[in-house]
Amino acid sequence: MMRRSARTRRRILKRGVTEFPALLHSRRPGIRFTAIISASLVSQPTGAYEPEVLADSIRDILRAAAAGAVRRLDPVDLPAAQDACARSLRRERNIDDVSGLAFTAEVRLTLAPEDEEAVRDLLAASRAQSIAEALGRQRSRALAADLAHPAGVYTWWLQNPEFDLKKVPQDTELKSVADKLQGYPMDREEPLEVQILEILREFLNSFSRDEQKLLLMKLLADGMRASSRPHQAAAIEALSEELTATPDHVSVTLSED
Repeated sequence: MMRRSARTRRRILKRGVTEFPALLHSRRPGIRFTAIISASLVSQPTGAYEPEVLADSIRDILRAAAAGAVRRLDPVDLPAAQDACARSLRRERNIDDVSGLAFTAEVRLTLAPEDEEAVRDLLAASRAQSIAEALGRQRSRALAADLAHPAGVYTWWLQNPEFDLKKVPQDTELKSVADKLQGYPMDREEPLEVQILEILREFLNSFSRDEQKLLLMKLLADGMRASSRPHQAAAIEALSEELTATPDHVSVTLSED
């Protein structure tokens, strides 16, 4: 072994573990993190040692630790990967030999230009897919809402370019289709208010007579007024007055014939 002073060996060791690179696989195939790692010695090695050999060992240990920290992380969220890698490397480690050396490390995680471009392409594809799925769900919900009423089913049938007026569906067939669509569970992605409104609409439609609907509207207006919502109550009452000019209708019960 070449005889070098302790100061020279420490300088060589420090230089060998300062700002060395590492390429780390991410959870996205083909996209890698680029890491710049710098080790800090917690304790100095004792006895005779080769600084280049120790530096090699430290780099191997830290590269393996960094790789394990980010292997399952998404390069789309680079800050999260940076934090996870930094947490792992700042933990104190030892080399299992007679040197007595302990060290921690800091890391700076980036993406190479080609990996950045791959992440941008990935995000663009993900956004396009999300938009397409959202539009598809929106169209499906709108169509289901239209067809949840017999008139909507009939309108849809008339729009069919191959419709035949000699084969007009019976009212029972139209109602059967509408009833099936009304029975499907609601999309939980809809806001709560929209879900409640849909339930109320189905509830009101379950009563065929205007008198029964008027009674329900009166109960709703009374509840709004009791909840200190006079403006909404007045709007319901105005709608009731438009529906009929004969208040005697509200004397009926809610039971169906």
